[in-house]
Amino acid sequence: FNKDEYDGLFISNGPGDPTMAQKTIDNLRIAINKENPKPIFGICLGNQLLALAAGAKTYKMKFGNRGMNQPVIDLRTTLCYITPQNHGFAVDSKSLPKDWRPFF
Repeated sequence: FNKDEYDGLFISNGPGDPTMAQKTIDNLRIAINKENPKPIFGICLGNQLLALAAGAKTYKMKFGNRGMNQPVIDLRTTLCYITPQNHGFAVDSKSLPKDWRPFF
């Protein structure tokens, strides 16, 4: 992790077990614990890495979640979105810190 200035971070998707990216998790932990943290967006694996950096747990899904046109509901607004999904790991929402919550 370097000292470069940035406006935000985007952590993209990727294959594999999120717990294998310990250096990235450590760097994200630094970023989210800054006094004035910058916005961070994680998609798929990036979301799992953010959850691990916050102290949550992930688990391997029995069959994974794969396919196009999967409906998901935004828990804040109850709006439904159609999404493509392709992942084999998930965040254990019960292990999220008290100030974190699932959006979908």
